Amino acid sequence: MPRPLTCRRISGAPGCVYYKPAGIPMMRLKEVVVSLDEYEAMRLVDLEGLYQEDAAKRMKVSRQTLGRIVESARRKVAGAFVKGMAIKLEGGHVEVLEADSVRTFVCRACKRTWTAPWGTGRPDKCPHCGSGDFRREGGERGLCQRVRGGRELCRRRSRNGGQS
Repeated sequence: MPRPLTCRRISGAPGCVYYKPAGIPMMRLKEVVVSLDEYEAMRLVDLEGLYQEDAAKRMKVSRQTLGRIVESARRKVAGAFVKGMAIKLEGGHVEVLEADSVRTFVCRACKRTWTAPWGTGRPDKCPHCGSGDFRREGGERGLCQRVRGGRELCRRRSRNGGQS
């Protein structure tokens, strides 16, 4: 039995979800579906120019998994270009983060709070007192959306009780 997919983090939903060759009616076109995690992987690696290891950290997947995602996405997009197919962006097991999403931390030593943007990793210490004894405020990790054939929301399971 295969392992269940983990939630892949994407920075936001794409502005356009359909691309097609000009001058050909939609009813005459075949389409290829590129999942939202494939879209995000191509965006990070090909558009932003990140190394696969850095892109994988942002998406919360292993470097090998990101490599497979990018390879699949590139194959689908290249096939659509060569064969004159429409490209539809949908689906995947993703957690959509808006550009202004931040996490809030509370230091147990000095009781001060601070924020850090998503995708930057867990801070090493409190920026105010330097203590390593802090926690995420709220504890809830967010929602993961499985987006294919309808929207099903699932709670992310955390290995450390909801704190990152």
